[in-house]
Amino acid sequence: MSEVNSVMSPLAAFRLAEEQACAGYLKARKSMIRLAAQVASISQLVKERPNRADYRVALGQLMGRHFDAEQRTRLAYDRWQRAQVRADAFWTASNKAGTPALMAA
Repeated sequence: MSEVNSVMSPLAAFRLAEEQACAGYLKARKSMIRLAAQVASISQLVKERPNRADYRVALGQLMGRHFDAEQRTRLAYDRWQRAQVRADAFWTASNKAGTPALMAA
C-alpha cells in the first residue's frame, strides 16, 4: 500500500492559515451585519407599536444575539491579525537568513 505524503512549505502553511482565519472573520462579520439589520428593523417596530410585548421580547433576544456576533467578529479579527503577523514574521526571518522565501507548494 502506497503512502501519500503532502509536502508544503512552512510559508505556504502560514499563508493558508491566514486565509482560513480571514474566511472565518468574513463569515462572522456577515452574521453580525445581518443581525444588526434585524435589530434596526425590530427597533423600528417597537417605536411604532410600544405596547407590543412580543416585539420587545424579540428585540431583546436579537440584541443579545447581535452582541454575541460582535464578540465573535472581534475574536475572529484578532485571530486573523495574529495569523498575518506569524506569516509575515516567518517570511521576514526566512529572507534575512538568506533562504528562498517563496518555495513551490
